[in-house]
Formats: sequence, C-alpha cells, structure tokens
Amino acid sequence: GVDVTKEPAPVLPTVHYNMGGIPTNWKTQVVKDEQSTIVPGLLAAGESGCASVHGANRLGANSLLDLVVFGRQAADTTAELVKPNSPPVKLPEKAGEKSIARMDKIRNSKGPLPTADLRRELQVSMQKYAPVYRNADDLKKGKDVIVEIMKKYKDVGIKDRTMVWNTDLIETLELENLINQAAQEMYAAEARQESRGAHAHENFPDRDDKKWMKHTLSYLDSTYVEDAKVVLKYRAVIDQPLDKEMHHVPPAKRVY
Repeated sequence: GVDVTKEPAPVLPTVHYNMGGIPTNWKTQVVKDEQSTIVPGLLAAGESGCASVHGANRLGANSLLDLVVFGRQAADTTAELVKPNSPPVKLPEKAGEKSIARMDKIRNSKGPLPTADLRRELQVSMQKYAPVYRNADDLKKGKDVIVEIMKKYKDVGIKDRTMVWNTDLIETLELENLINQAAQEMYAAEARQESRGAHAHENFPDRDDKKWMKHTLSYLDSTYVEDAKVVLKYRAVIDQPLDKEMHHVPPAKRVY
C-alpha cells in the first residue's frame, strides 16, 4: 500500500545469518572447550563452522569465500587424517537410536501449543529484546522470556503423523533449533558489555578489548531445549599469525 515514488517503504531488520558457529581450528577440526581440545573425527566448515580467521569469513568477506577456503581445508584435513585402507570406524551398538526416538516423540506429540504460535512468540521476543541495537534492560528481560519459551517447547503438538513430506514435523524440529540458538544468543549478548561487530549495545557503545577480546563459548547443559539451561564460557583469541608469511595486524576501530 506504499507508493515508493512518494514515501519511503517500511523496512523491518531481520536475521539472514548468525555470525559464529561450531568452534573450529584453522584446519576445520571442531574444538570443544577453553583449551581448544579437538573433537576427533568431527569437522565443520562454511556457515556452520567458526574458524575465527579474519578475512576469510562472513564478517570480513562473504559466505562463499568462507565455504571455499574452509571447505577445501576440510578436504585437506580429511586426507591428512584418514589414510588409505584404514579400518572402518566402529559405532556403538545403538548409535542414532536416541535421535530417532526424539523425532518419533515429536511426530506423535499431542500438546496444546501449535508450532506456529510458539515460533511467532520466539520471533517477536527476539525482535523486541535482542534487535539490531540492544540495551541492558531489554537483554536482561529477554533472558527470562527466552527461558519460558524453552520450557514451552514440551507443550508443542502437531497434527500430521505421516512420514512423507511432513512439513508440520520438519517445522517443529526446526523450531527446536531456533530456540536453541536464540537462547544462547540472548544470554551471550546480555553478558557482553561492549559493542563489537554485529553486537551494538546502546549502554556500552565502544569496543572493550581489555575485558572482551575473547570468544564466547555457549552451550546448553542438556540435550533438549525444554530441559536445558544456557552455559557461557570463553576462550582466548589467537591474535598472532601462525607463521612468518603475514605480519601481525593490531585491532583497529571500525569506521566508515
């Protein structure tokens, strides 16, 4: 209903990408704690991974470069670790059964809360309490709101019980991922009392390298969102080159 030749079209900021991801080293090997302990056999690259290499990532360039650089590195790492004629990896006897049981439980869920209603509540809450420009009061309240949304997931119910093209089931599984990520984002943002990158904090408009030059490591302390609490830890930034090819580039203020 807007004539763009006469008045501005209303625009609502939203999320098309979440910076960060599964923490990895430069070889795309997943690391799991403050000491960057490698998870054997698990690699991550592209939008799912976070190698924290400035320049070859989404913030410094784009997703395609991220995937090309670290996708190639993942292949090189695999070739380095897996030798020809290596014996097959032996999986536990009941590997994957919990995941199938979880999917089946959700497929047969009969809760009173439609998936779309809870997703809408999550969407509105994130836009309200953790928007592009954040403030301390909203983020603090947002933590309480997101905890209640996490608990409500157990009350979700779906109507479609089929196993073919079940969008009701898919959307409900996707909602769990959205809640998982949103909760960690809210808690991590509330804790970080500075502005850095995409985190614009109105109460702390400047970057604080003395206190916050570190990566946030966020986790859920339980497998499923309805039973979980968010845990925050931190690990150091690798701010020096790993070889002699490139000199050290000190942090600088981001200006336009």
